[in-house]
Amino acid sequence: MGHRSLLSLGLVLSLAACAPALQEVKEARELERASEDFVVVVAREGDTARTLAAKYLKGADRAWIINDFRDGAPIKPGDVVVIPIRPRRLGGIEADGHQVVPILTYHDIEVVSKSRFAITAELFEQQLRYLKENGYVGITLDELDRFLRYEQALPKKAVVITIDDGYKSVKTFAAPLLKKYGFPATFFIYTDFIGGGKHSLSWDDLRELKTQGFDVQAHSKTHNNLAVPPPNESPAERAARLDSEIVGLKQLMENRLGGEVRYFAYPYGGFDPEVVAKVKGAGYTVGFGAKKGSNPFFIDRYRLKRYSVFMEKDLTKFVQMLQIFEKD
Repeated sequence: MGHRSLLSLGLVLSLAACAPALQEVKEARELERASEDFVVVVAREGDTARTLAAKYLKGADRAWIINDFRDGAPIKPGDVVVIPIRPRRLGGIEADGHQVVPILTYHDIEVVSKSRFAITAELFEQQLRYLKENGYVGITLDELDRFLRYEQALPKKAVVITIDDGYKSVKTFAAPLLKKYGFPATFFIYTDFIGGGKHSLSWDDLRELKTQGFDVQAHSKTHNNLAVPPPNESPAERAARLDSEIVGLKQLMENRLGGEVRYFAYPYGGFDPEVVAKVKGAGYTVGFGAKKGSNPFFIDRYRLKRYSVFMEKDLTKFVQMLQIFEKD
C-alpha cells in the first residue's frame, strides 16, 4: 500500500473517530465528512476529479489538487476519495527536493517545417497529446507569477507554453490545437512584426486570440538583442532605445489590446543589468530569458529560464525538457 493510500486510510479513521467535532454533510453518500483541511467522500458513478473539484474546491480547474493527492490514480465508484481543501505545497517543497516548472518556447508552426525554429503542426499535436496523456497541467503566467512569489501552489506536473514573435500560425495551427487539448498559452510578440505581411498576426488577430482566453505579452519592439548595443551608441542613445523597446512597447500594447502587459520575454534571451532595471522600472513583474532549465520558486523573477522547442524527428528531446522536480 502506497503512502497516499495509508494517509487516506488514516484520515478516514481519524475523521470517523472525531465525528462530533466535524461538519457532517447531509447527503445520500455512505461516507461524507469534512474537517478544516479535508473532505472525505465515497465516489459515485460518474464522479471524476473535475466533478468533485467543481463541487468541493469551487472549480473544476482545481482537479489537479485531487489528482496530485491520489498520485494520478483514477477514481472508481466506491473509492474513498480524500479531497484536500487547500494545497499544502507552496513552492513545491518536499523532504528530498523542490518543484521546478518548465517553460516551453515555440516560434513558428507549419505544415512542412522549413527550419528548426518551425515545427510541424503534426509534431506540435503529438507534444500536446503527450502532455495531456501523461498528466501535465498547463498553467498561466499569472499562476506562475504567484508560485514565484510563494503565494500559490501548483500542480506537480505544471508546465507553461509560450510562443514567440507573432507568426500567423499561432492563429491557424497553435490556438485550435491548444484549445483541443485544454492548454493555456502566452504569445510573446514584437510589435514591429505585427501586421507586417501574410506570415504575421494583425492587431485584430491578437484581440481575437485574447477573447479566446489566450494571453498576449511583450517581446520588444524590434526583436533586437537588447544586451548588444549598436557600435558607438552613447549612454543617452541607449537609454532612449531601451525606453522605446521596453517602456513605449508596454504602453503601445496596452493601448492597442487593452488590459495590462506584465511579462517581458527578452529577444534572443539577451539581457544585462541595465535591461533588467528598465524592465523592472517599466512595471513588468517577470522577465523571461532563453537559458535552458526549469524554474524553482526562488529563482530571480527577471531571469527565468525557458526551453526552446525545435523541429525533431520524435519526442525524445521534448520529454527531456519536462523537468518538474529537483533533488536537494
